[in-house]
Amino acid sequence: MNILHINTTSHSGGAAKAMQRLHDELLAQKNQSEIIAGWNNSPGDPYIRLMSEVVFPYHTNLSVIQSWLGSRIEALMGLPYWTNRLTLNLPKTELYEWADIIDLRNLHGGYINLWVLPGLSLGKPVVWRLPDLWALTGYCAYPYECKKWKEGCHDCPLLKGENRLLVEPKPSSRWDVTKRVWRMKQQIYMESKLHIVVNSDWMRNKVNQGILKDSLSVNVISNGVDLDIYRPIDKQKARELLGLPANETILLWGAASLGNLRKGYTYTARAMELIQNKGKNEPLLITMGKKKRMDEKYPLGKVKHFGFIEDPASQALMYSAADLFLCSTLADAQPQTAVESLACGTPVIAYDIGPMPELVQDGKTGFIVPEVSVESLAATLEEVLDNTEPLAEMGQSCREAAEQKYDLSKQTKKYVDLYEKILAGKTEKKT
Repeated sequence: MNILHINTTSHSGGAAKAMQRLHDELLAQKNQSEIIAGWNNSPGDPYIRLMSEVVFPYHTNLSVIQSWLGSRIEALMGLPYWTNRLTLNLPKTELYEWADIIDLRNLHGGYINLWVLPGLSLGKPVVWRLPDLWALTGYCAYPYECKKWKEGCHDCPLLKGENRLLVEPKPSSRWDVTKRVWRMKQQIYMESKLHIVVNSDWMRNKVNQGILKDSLSVNVISNGVDLDIYRPIDKQKARELLGLPANETILLWGAASLGNLRKGYTYTARAMELIQNKGKNEPLLITMGKKKRMDEKYPLGKVKHFGFIEDPASQALMYSAADLFLCSTLADAQPQTAVESLACGTPVIAYDIGPMPELVQDGKTGFIVPEVSVESLAATLEEVLDNTEPLAEMGQSCREAAEQKYDLSKQTKKYVDLYEKILAGKTEKKT
């Protein structure tokens, strides 16, 4: 089977990470897999092609001008109608002809024109794995408490005031064109034949409430991790290798960047401050992620920043060294850091948002913080820290959950089964 993946980046970001893991496992299971990316973070990889290179043979002077003007209009006004119109030729390319299945990921970032979807899905089955809720909204990937996307985005609250610092993708325009963009997406989806994949029941419910509810099928397949890499490592050995104290309680926070407000490092740091100010025995906080001067903004008494860690084996060492992983994200689809932590046998603490109660079994594989606030996080942490003995026993439950739900080879098999059902015309409306 020939699978063609399309994503904004080849390696950078959660969507690319999930795509790469699936791509590698598909190859290991004797399938053929290729990737088209808007930006290639690994130029030497023979399986990756840049979108601009793939469609360039079909360019004309007019199409180049149109694409340039479209990109400028989107940057200045937020309107994506004419962005990268050259990508409308994607169904004419050799890679498209080669593919049995088109597997889409992130489609925002200006590297592709969304109007290509009707053409893509006319000649080949298209599976769109949604890494977030961007496909359902007029702009944002994570709408938080806003419900306007269900009936029609307009007057977006996330594009106002301080919320602009939180919204993703980062807005380049001061204009609010969410009403027009939402209607454009609705029209595109009406003209397209799409199979949707999401990674949680929570997200499937969102899809069934939005403009993709009439897709050919909506399927739940969780993210998967390589359980041979993300595995429990002896805690004392991990701490010795990382130069960490052997007998202290250690909490881990991790994401690509401490400065990503959505990932909630500020909540973690302020909760640690509250615990520290009460004069209690303060645990050591260790972090993975670019610092972005956050250590200066939130100076803590006991903290060690390891910076951005890309190597999976080194990440597994960090998870294994910790007693608890702090996943203080404020909005998410299914954070892979939490899945990786479970696979390494480290319980997870998370806010009661989105899919997190599905991912973290409260009291068994971690703890759910009932309210999204610094005070609630600090209170839950204090309760856990007063009695850390159950954490070791919970570690076994974490690993068992990962083996049952997040084994990469099993998740890849689910994708292959879905692809085969689609090619055989046997998919149900809602699965």
